[in-house]
Parts: sequence; structure tokens; C-alpha cells
Amino acid sequence: MDISKEDSKMLKGIAIMFMLLLHLFCRKDINGLYATFPIINDVPAVYYIGLFGDACVPIYCFVSGYGLFLVIKRDMASNMKKNFSRVLKLLINFWIVLLMFVLIGSIVGDEYPGSLGQFLMNFLLLSNSYNSAWWFLQTYVILVAFSPFLFSLIKRYNSAYMIIFFGFVYLISYIQRIKVVFSFESEILSSIVNSIVLVGTSLLPFVIGAIFAKDKVISKFSSKIVTIKYRNIIGLMFILLLVVGHSLYESMIVAPFTAIVFICIFTLMNKGPKVKRVLSYLGDHSTNIWLTHMFFYMTLFPKLTFAPYYPIFIFTWLLLLCLMSSHIINLFYKPLLKFVFKHKTKAKIETRSVAG
Repeated sequence: MDISKEDSKMLKGIAIMFMLLLHLFCRKDINGLYATFPIINDVPAVYYIGLFGDACVPIYCFVSGYGLFLVIKRDMASNMKKNFSRVLKLLINFWIVLLMFVLIGSIVGDEYPGSLGQFLMNFLLLSNSYNSAWWFLQTYVILVAFSPFLFSLIKRYNSAYMIIFFGFVYLISYIQRIKVVFSFESEILSSIVNSIVLVGTSLLPFVIGAIFAKDKVISKFSSKIVTIKYRNIIGLMFILLLVVGHSLYESMIVAPFTAIVFICIFTLMNKGPKVKRVLSYLGDHSTNIWLTHMFFYMTLFPKLTFAPYYPIFIFTWLLLLCLMSSHIINLFYKPLLKFVFKHKTKAKIETRSVAG
């Protein structure tokens, strides 16, 4: 039993729900935004649920590393073409969201689009001033670009050594990201260092995902627990322990480790058809939810988002708003994608014909 495409899609669906929980509720200063009952240690209980949501990016990195490792080939030229297409699809999706919400923002407020330079910096992934959740776009593009090199290292060297090395990279990057040990007066240099740090904090789960694919870790776990009864109940208990453990140690530094343990537990649990359909549906829309949700809860429509007042209703309402936006975005994205790649294919055929 390996992580299937359906499992990956479901994990993306879970990761995006974690992201919404993290951004909505991982705060101790509520300022009357929502109901705070019940309270644990003078902190709203929903805060601890939101805190566990910091596993969202590591889950996505793990799934990306796992999937890319399985599809990548030895032919470097082929890898580069596939990676270019993968990145181009994401950028087309992003540019549609960017243009759509800049237009909406210019109508409902005066912050967007700002200067032409600001727009171009966001358009080219050199800034995330419009939406801070977009920082991962640049990081993901870099991870994909360097994935052939990373995977060649993973194939060549012992997996334990790779985990130790990238664990050290993660630790150094995390310290710089949180503590800002080294600061720079130059805005350009500061931006470059920040990009390196964000990649450094994302590499560990990405690499571990690839190692899991290489060593078939999930299959090995599955063969050992296949006879265990009440697997789902035991799995849910372990997930609850993860939430409690993270509540006791609130630092985000543990996010990659809680994410990887969660992935193992979830993948080995039995999922019914309804659960699979719901999570796969969310997985299909996860990119658009990621790219749009901050416009609703923070920048453009915070009053609308928090209007339901009770956390469960706020979460559901934000999810619905993002899903509605996603369907509208896809009305433009899917035809544009077909157009772009149809013409790319046609251009290749014509080139081959001329060469022949």
C-alpha cells in the first residue's frame, strides 16, 4: 500500500482545511471576532485546533515531494519540460486569481492595485504584498525547479543521512525565519535571504516525502498493521494526542513532524466513499482556496467572513466563499489551460514537421 493519487488529493484537501483553521483561529487576541467558549488555560479551545493547522504547508510539501519523485525520470530534459508545464499551470491559475481580486479590490477599496511596480512584483512572484499567503508560490516554484537535483541526491545517498542533513538545514532556516539572526539593510539582499530561508524551512518535508516514495515506507507500515482491529479508532486517538502534544508545545518548529506523523496515520486509516469524495473535492479546489482565502478573512471582506460569529460557522462560511470563488476561477482557468497547452502541442508538432 503506497500513497495513491486519491490519497494525495485527500491530503491536500485536509491541508487546506488546516490552513483555514490556522489563519482564522490561531490567535489569542480575539478582539470580539468570534465566540471564545470553551476556554482552556485562559485561551479559547479553538486556538489549539488552529495551532495544529500549522501542519498545512509541510503536508503539501510532503505530498509534492512524494508525487514528483514517483513521476520524475532520469532524462533531465524530460524532467525540465514536465516541471515547466507544472509550474506554468500553477502560474496561470495564480495570474487569474491575481487579476480577479485586484479588480475586485480596486472596486471595494483603495489598496489595489497600487503602483505598476507593486503589481508586477506580485505578478512575477517577487512580492506577496497583495496577499501574504502567496509566499509559498515562489518557494514551490524553486522546489520544483531543483527537484531533479534533490532527487538525484536522495537516490544516491542513505535516507537517514539525507534526513539529518535537511533537518539541520530546516533548523538553521527556522531560527533565521523566527529570530532574524542576520538582518540586512539592502532590501534586495534581505529579500533573497528571506526566499532562501522559506525554501530551507520547506525542504525537509519535501525531501522526506521523496524518501517515503523511494523506500516505500507506507507499504512497510501497512504490512505490519494490516491485522490490527479498530484501526480508525486507534488512528483518531493518535491524532488527538498529536493535537494535545502540540498544544503543550506551541512552537511551529514541530509542524513538519506532526504533519508527517499525521500523514502516516491518515493514509493507513480506512476511509469510506463519502469521506473520500468530500476530501477529494476539497483537494481539487485546494489551490484556489489557498490563493483566495486571505482576501476574505483579512483584506477585503473580514466583516463578511466573521459575521457568523461562532467558529464552526465562520470556518464553514469561509470555506463556502472560497469554493464559490474557485468555481468562478475555473470558468476561466480550464479553457485558458486548454488553449495554452493545445497551442504548445501544435507548435511542437509543427516544429517536428519542419525538422523532418
